[in-house]
Formats: sequence, C-alpha cells, structure tokens
Amino acid sequence: MHRLTPSSAEVCLVPINECHEPLVDLKQSADLLYGPPPECPATAPDYTRMRKGIYERLLIVQSQLPEGIYLRLYEGYRSLAVQQMLFDDELERVRKRQPGIDEYELFEEATRMVSAVIYPDGSHNVPPHNTGAAVDLELINSNGVTLEFGMDIHCWTEVDPDLCFTMAAGLSDEAVSNRKLLVDVMSAAGFVNYPQEWWHFSYGDRFWAFLTGNKDAIYGPV
Repeated sequence: MHRLTPSSAEVCLVPINECHEPLVDLKQSADLLYGPPPECPATAPDYTRMRKGIYERLLIVQSQLPEGIYLRLYEGYRSLAVQQMLFDDELERVRKRQPGIDEYELFEEATRMVSAVIYPDGSHNVPPHNTGAAVDLELINSNGVTLEFGMDIHCWTEVDPDLCFTMAAGLSDEAVSNRKLLVDVMSAAGFVNYPQEWWHFSYGDRFWAFLTGNKDAIYGPV
C-alpha cells in the first residue's frame, strides 16, 4: 500500500526556492524548552537547532497553549550522517519485523518512519529534518511531566508503527485529546503534521509545500 511520506516521489518533485534563513539554537534561548539529545550521542550537537522562522512560529504556538502546558522539543535539525544512520537502523528493524519482504517494499516501509537520504537508484532526497524546517515535539505540564499521548516519542522504535499514527486506533480519550491539542495549535501556526508520526511537524519544506499546495518549498538542505 502506498503511503505518502516525505520520501515519496510526488513530494520530491516539489522544487526548492531556498530563502537562506539561518539556523537558530534553542540552547541560546530561554523561551522554548528542549529535552535531552534523542536517539544517540551523535544527535547532541545539532538537535536543538532549527530555522529562524520555525523558532518564531513555535513561540506563537507556545503563546496559544493553555496555561501550564509547554512545548518541549525532542529533535529539530539533523545532519545527513545521522539521518543515514537512523535510516539504516530502521531498515534492519523492518527486516526483522517483516522477514521475506522484497527490497522495494523494505525501502518503502523504512521510509514510513525515517526519511531516506539516498534512493535505491542512487538519487538523493532532502529529508525534512536536514532542512531545519521539521521539529519533533511533545507537550509537558508545569512539573515537566509529559502529557499522555499513548506512547513516548523515544519509544517509537519499540512500539507497533501504527501506534505512531496521529489518529491511531485504541488510544485513551486523554491521549486523543492531547494529540489533537498539539495538532490544532501547530496547524494554527502554519505547520503541517506528518500523519504517521503524531510528534512530527514542519513548515516550509517539500512535504509542507505538497500538502498545502504551495508551488515550492522555501527550506532546502543545510
């Protein structure tokens, strides 16, 4: 079954008209919260970085959240080296989860959770996180406790991928409500959600352009 992902052929046809906006680092700001480095130590230098326009939109989102609820960044910018490592790891997980799958289906299934860097034909992709336009986010309360989302982001490699769907089945009412709150406030600020990951949002990348009908993306590879 074809699923639209940031690696899908139709998304990759969207032209990029780079705006040359700089990256900013949340480590230099006290306005937004962020957690520990995700995935592996290799992410530590970059994960709090994002395009300036993304940062400014997240400030708007924070201002619109109910009192006592806060955005917390899980991951922003990601280097191509880290992206490739995560994709290779996901390929191996898919192999184990679906033994006997052919190479095309293997690649397609892996791109469901991690954008490819290089396609099987050798052509190159522009993964959203590498543009500085994509952010993975959660909501926490005033005690720093993550709200109930049905799963923690860092468990994405351990759970059934279907649980990662924004509209996943079988969630508690509380998890449904919290996922909806996050999507609603992010959408109001112009972001699009990647429907297969409740935590992933972007603005200005190819996936955003494709979903919103913009003729081109404004953020390319960094």
